[in-house]
Amino acid sequence: MKSKDETVTISGNSREVKNKTDYYASCFLSIAEAENVLDGFEEEFRQLKNAFVNDLDLKKYLTDPSIDTPDKIRIAFKIFSENSTNAIRAAMATMITMDVLESIEGIYNKFVLLVNKIKTQIMVEVVSAIKLDDKLMKEIKKNIDEKTNLDTRLKNVVDKNIIGGLLIKIGDKIIDLSVKSKINDLKTRLHSLELGGEEFVSSNKD
Repeated sequence: MKSKDETVTISGNSREVKNKTDYYASCFLSIAEAENVLDGFEEEFRQLKNAFVNDLDLKKYLTDPSIDTPDKIRIAFKIFSENSTNAIRAAMATMITMDVLESIEGIYNKFVLLVNKIKTQIMVEVVSAIKLDDKLMKEIKKNIDEKTNLDTRLKNVVDKNIIGGLLIKIGDKIIDLSVKSKINDLKTRLHSLELGGEEFVSSNKD
C-alpha cells in the first residue's frame, strides 16, 4: 500500500513510484525556470502556502471533494494579484486538480531546497545562433564541469548574430568559440602582416 506522500507515474510500460513532494517541487521549479520568474515564484509560493495553512475556511473549501475543481481554481486565483505569474497559477491549478494541496507545505519546503541548491551553482550562459538540444547541453556541461571542477548550471541563449560555434560566458569571463571570432582574429593577423609588409618595403627604400 502506497503512503500519502507517494504517487504513481507511468512511463511507457513501466510504473514508477515517486515521492509526491519531490515530484511536484521539481515540476514547479521547471515551470518557474522556463518562465524565468524563479525569485518571484518562490515568494508567491510562500504566500500561497501560508494562505492555505492559516486560512482554515479556504483550506476546507479547496479540499472539499463535493466542490467542482473549476470552482476551486476560480476561488484560489483570487488569492493572487493581477500581476501574479502564470507559473504560480499553473502550480495552484495543478495542486487542486491532482488533489495534493494537503501536501503543500512539504512541496514548498522541497521547492525551497531545490532553489537554494541552484543558487549555489555557477550560472554559465552558452550563446549560440540556434537553440541547442538537451543532449548537446549536457555534453557541454560535463566538459565545463570537468575543466573547471565546478557544478555549473547552463542556460542556452540564442543570438542570431553568432556565426557558427559558441560563446561561453562564465561570470565575467567569455570563451569565444564562434566562427565570427576566428574570422576577426584572422583579419587582425592579416592586418598586422600588411603593416609589417609596408614597414619592410619602406625600410628597403631607405
